[in-house]
Amino acid sequence: MHTLLIKNVSDELLKKLKKIKAEAGCKTWAELLEYLVKIRANKQIVIIDEKYREKAKRAVDEFLKMGEEVTRKWKEGSVLEEFRKARNHE
Repeated sequence: MHTLLIKNVSDELLKKLKKIKAEAGCKTWAELLEYLVKIRANKQIVIIDEKYREKAKRAVDEFLKMGEEVTRKWKEGSVLEEFRKARNHE
C-alpha cells in the first residue's frame, strides 16, 4: 500500500475532515479519501467558488428586479389588460 503525505493543512480544515471521517464511519484516512473520491465521482458534492457565488447573487438580484417590475406593471393594469386581451376577455 502506498503512503500519502499531505502538508500545511489548516486546523479548521483538519477539524472538518475529522468530522466527515466520523460521520462517514471511516476508520482510516485512506478510507476517508476513498469515500470522498467516490462521492465526487457520483457528483454529489458541489463546489461553489467565489466567482460562482457572485454570478448566482447577480442572477437573484436580476430576478428580484424583474419581479418588482412585473408587480409595478401589474398594479398599473397593463399586464392584466394584456392578459385579458390575449384571452379575449374584454
